[in-house]
Amino acid sequence: MTAVADKPRAITSRTDPRFEVVLYKHVGVEGAHTLAYYRQHGGYEALKKALTGMKPAEVTDEVKRSGLRGRGGAGFPTGVKWSFMPPVDGRQRFIVCNADESEPGSFKDRYIMEDDPHQLLEGMAIAGYAIGATKGVLYIRGEYYRAYERLREAIAEARAEGLLGRDLFGSGFDFDVILHRGAGAYICGEETALMNSFEGLRANPRLKPPFPAQAGVYGLPTTINNVESLASVVHIISRGADWFAAMGTEDSKGTKLYQLSGPAVRPGVYELPMGATFRELIFDLGGGVTEPVKALIPGGSSTPMLPFTDDVLDTPMDYGAIVKKGSMLGTGGVILIPRDKCIVNATWNLVRFYAHESCGKCTPCREGISGWMTKMYQKLVAGLGEAGDLELIEMMAENIKGKAFCPLADACLGPVLSSIAHFRDEYEYLIAHGRPMYTRSSWWKDA
Repeated sequence: MTAVADKPRAITSRTDPRFEVVLYKHVGVEGAHTLAYYRQHGGYEALKKALTGMKPAEVTDEVKRSGLRGRGGAGFPTGVKWSFMPPVDGRQRFIVCNADESEPGSFKDRYIMEDDPHQLLEGMAIAGYAIGATKGVLYIRGEYYRAYERLREAIAEARAEGLLGRDLFGSGFDFDVILHRGAGAYICGEETALMNSFEGLRANPRLKPPFPAQAGVYGLPTTINNVESLASVVHIISRGADWFAAMGTEDSKGTKLYQLSGPAVRPGVYELPMGATFRELIFDLGGGVTEPVKALIPGGSSTPMLPFTDDVLDTPMDYGAIVKKGSMLGTGGVILIPRDKCIVNATWNLVRFYAHESCGKCTPCREGISGWMTKMYQKLVAGLGEAGDLELIEMMAENIKGKAFCPLADACLGPVLSSIAHFRDEYEYLIAHGRPMYTRSSWWKDA
C-alpha cells in the first residue's frame, strides 16, 4: 500500500504488510523517474522477455489469462480488447495511451507519469508488440505539465539507449512513442474525441461503429488503453498471469489504485488488491474521517453516490460488488461528502462541471445538461424551487439517459439521480424553505 498526497513533491509512502505494492513501488522515490534507476530495478526486462521469448499472440493470451480489466473506468478485459485488432495487413497500427486524466476525484495516473514514466513506456511497447503496432500515441492532459516534462525526458532517454526506435533488443520489432499534450478539454477522455483532438480536429466524439480497432487514428487500426492498465501489463509479463490473477476477486483481478479525497485524515492514492472494502480504504489506511460523512462517490464524479452506511463501507471495491449497490467502480476515485454539506449544492457543482465540459455536439447533452438541467439546479440553489421540480428533473434525466452521442450526459445523470434517490429529504427541504437543510456556507444567499 502506498499513499500519495496531492502535492507535486509532498509524496509520502506508508507500508502495510497485508498488501504488496506493485504499480506504486517506486512512486515518491528520489530519482525513480530516470532510466538509470528504472534499469537498476529490472526495468525493460519484461519488454525483453516479450520480444525475445514470446509471440505477439502469446503476450495477448497472457494478458487475457491474468484477468486484467481496463482501469480507466469501463472495466473491459484488456486482452480481449487487444484481440479485436484485425490481422496484420501492412497498414500502420497504433497503440494509444489515454492519459487525459480529468475526472474529478481521479489523480492516480499523474504519479505514475511523474515518478515512474518508464513503467508506462515499457507497457506501451509491450502492448504495441502484442497488437502489431509500431507507433504509440501518449495523449496527456494539458494541465499535467510536470508529468509531460518527465515523459518527454523519459522518451529521449529510451531512444538514446535503443529501448524505443528500431529493432528493439535485436528482435526486429520497431516501436516509438509520440507524446501529445491536450488543451484542457474533459471530453478528450472519451477515446474517439481524443483521436480527433490528436489529429488536429475538433474534439467531438465519433459515431461507433466503426470502433477504433477497425478505424481509429487516421482511420487506421488502433487500440486505446489507460495509464494504469498499461503499467499493469509490465508486471503481468514479468511475473506471469497466475501471479496477477491470484490477487483480487473472482471478476476483478490484480491490484488497483484507489484515490481518497474529501474529509479523510490521510487523503491520497492507495494501491490495494481488488476487492478491498471501502472501510479498509477509508479507516484502516486513510486514518478515518475528520468530520461526520453522509455520502461517498465510489469511482470519480461520474459514478452514482452512495450513502455512508455500514453496508456500503463493507462492500468490496470491485467491478461487480459496487454495481450491486447501485453504482460503479469507475476510476476508483472515492470522494467523501461531509454530513453538513448541502447535497443539492454538491450535486450542482458536478452538474456545472459536466455542463461546462459538454462539447455541444448532440441535442440531449447540449440542451438537456447544459440547458435544462443547469437551469433547474440554478433555480434550486437560488431557493426558488417549486413543487414538482424533482419530478421534472427525474423525467428530464430519464429522457436524456442513453440518448446522447457519448457517455458524458449519462455521467452527469449518475450523481443527479443518486443524490435525489438517497437524499430526497434535502431537496424537499430546500424547495419548501428556500434555504438548505445544512448551512455550512452562505453559498445559497449569493446563488
